[in-house]
Amino acid sequence: MFLRNYWYVGAYADEVTQEPLGRILLGEPVVLYRTEAGVPVALEDRCAHRLLPLSMGKVIGDTIQCHYHALEFDCTGACVRIPGQERIPPQMKVKSYPVVERGNCVFVWMGDIEDADESKAPDIFGKLYQEGWSTAKVHVHVQGNYQLAIDNLLDLSHLATVHASTVGSMHVADMAKVDTERDEDRIKVSRWTMDVPAAKTYQQFGNYESNIDRWQISEFFPPSYFRINNGSAVAGTGARDGKGENPWDFWVCHGITPSTADSTHYFWHLGHKLWTDNMAEVEEFYEQCYGVVGEDIAVFEAQQKIIDLDPSAPMLEIGYDAGPLLARQIIARLLKEEADTKSGQAA
Repeated sequence: MFLRNYWYVGAYADEVTQEPLGRILLGEPVVLYRTEAGVPVALEDRCAHRLLPLSMGKVIGDTIQCHYHALEFDCTGACVRIPGQERIPPQMKVKSYPVVERGNCVFVWMGDIEDADESKAPDIFGKLYQEGWSTAKVHVHVQGNYQLAIDNLLDLSHLATVHASTVGSMHVADMAKVDTERDEDRIKVSRWTMDVPAAKTYQQFGNYESNIDRWQISEFFPPSYFRINNGSAVAGTGARDGKGENPWDFWVCHGITPSTADSTHYFWHLGHKLWTDNMAEVEEFYEQCYGVVGEDIAVFEAQQKIIDLDPSAPMLEIGYDAGPLLARQIIARLLKEEADTKSGQAA
């Protein structure tokens, strides 16, 4: 169901404090917190005694105390205190997950512990933190399967209708030239829409008085990460060669972490060069972008409700589906490889 031997975003770094944070990641309850030294910890969010979520308890020094009977567990998951009892059974422990903090994210390894290589934790949002840039971020727990979000981000023709009031227009569906490239397990979908009127957001913040050439470049890599560059320049001035006049662009990076079979942690992070010192204008841009996120989530959740009524109902394909289909094929193959490896180890 889920690819496990990967680093997933468990939380933004500023979400993890000395107050326990409970999350369901890949169908497993996980509690995140920080030690007194500020080091992030991830443990099974299920007390070994009576199964109450440890996230309902509190952090004491470097340990976490269960709210029910006050058992305490250290950073390795070992129980180190049982009130009124000196002997602690060795089996009284919870699972501990490898954790790495990179950029502004806390990543959790959900697979085989011996395969956890910190150097492979992606610096997915690092590009957004540059001098002269501004950023905004959102985390939403979406009631929809994670692959619905992957489909969405590899086929941006949906901007024409879902986001028609801000970043979209029918031109991005009717007139886009789309190239889909694959490099091993990475996918790049490039959409160019040439010599079209600027959609509201582009006209308002790019300050265009003429038609634009517009690009949307989506890059996907497993298990479920995206970097997307959206931009525009005055039509016919060399945008495709990087020479366009009055260029205006922004990056959106996504960490999509499955929660359950039908819910997802959606980490959305925007970054861009500051085009103005009027921060009220920048905040208005962010408000429009938050609206775009909300519109996408409404689609995912509506899809999931219909899928749940009849999971066997097929999804049919159209021409713009090359990217989403490739991603589903890659994920299916990687899932099979993980399963085959597991069965080989069991044998």
